Amino acid sequence: MRRLITLMVLFGFILWTLGAQAQEGKVVSPIVRDVEEMEKVLYGTPQSGSVLARVEKIERDLVGDTLSGTLMERVAKLKTFILDGTKDEPSLAFKMRAIRLTLRSEPPKSGILLAELEELERLIFGVVSNDPIGVRVDRLYRTCVDPRQASSFTVLVPKGTLVKVALETDLNSEKSDEGDPVPYIVLEDVRIEGVLVIAKNARGEGRITKIRRRGAFGRPGRIEIDFGKVEAVDGTFIPLTMGERAIQENKALAYAVGASIAGLAIFGPVGAVAGVFVQGEPAKVEKGKEFYLEVAEDREVAGPLEGLEGILKKEETTEIPFEGATPEEGEAWEETPIEETPQPEKEVAPWETPQVEIEILPFEEW
Repeated sequence: MRRLITLMVLFGFILWTLGAQAQEGKVVSPIVRDVEEMEKVLYGTPQSGSVLARVEKIERDLVGDTLSGTLMERVAKLKTFILDGTKDEPSLAFKMRAIRLTLRSEPPKSGILLAELEELERLIFGVVSNDPIGVRVDRLYRTCVDPRQASSFTVLVPKGTLVKVALETDLNSEKSDEGDPVPYIVLEDVRIEGVLVIAKNARGEGRITKIRRRGAFGRPGRIEIDFGKVEAVDGTFIPLTMGERAIQENKALAYAVGASIAGLAIFGPVGAVAGVFVQGEPAKVEKGKEFYLEVAEDREVAGPLEGLEGILKKEETTEIPFEGATPEEGEAWEETPIEETPQPEKEVAPWETPQVEIEILPFEEW
């Protein structure tokens, strides 16, 4: 009997632990995560209740009725409709972002999509619709957004936006000179509100503005760099600098790196030892070194919305009559796809970055 009581207590403790972990977000089924992501789009926050009841609510709100199939199949259909989209049809989330960007509108603070739809419908149509959410979003999208021109959504790239780059040349305070170019390449796409503003592999070129050679008393070398500007996807030039956000992200660098009053990047060795007979260490930065810069000034940039690639690549068609057919004969016309001009592959960075462990060291003042 005592053994049975012990087992029951242990079983209860296990159930309580699993419940606590689930509430903390540690144990979450993939299907629950998908439902929560969809609820965030529609209602602003995840909802409560059983998974089945929540899925049925999404279905009724979205299409006016429940869907057929197993629970997993229904969630997969909803996820495609709301989050992922297809090659032929963008997702509901994509359509809403495109509508906002086109109208330069902000989502409601509540995050509730229905409230936003009502406001947009009053603005565009003058009346609020009672149709399901999917129908209303599609109507607004087709009224406001021209997919053929959707590669130029304009957004503000705010000052302080981080840009990950890598050097394309070696730097050495004993060999480099003032005025030397400092070419670099962008390592990751930069997106604002889902709009691509700076593409991976975009190139920029800075210059060395000041060199300090190493000296006696352990004085280390130092390299001061103006990183200039990088070209955005629409041709806008965006100035980059080494600001506070970039410095925080660069703490893992094996170099002391900071910003001067002018916002220029400063590189130098860490842990220099002072002494009258001790020569300082040179400042060296090898080719391929990765670090962060940040946008120095606000800039407006036009670019494609994330998820647009499949829509723009969708095969366009033109109608031509069958050979010998005439309009009077009423014969069907054949759709012949227009051949797309092959696009060159994106250039890949020419170096391989070694995988090394870097000790995080504090920034040193000189």
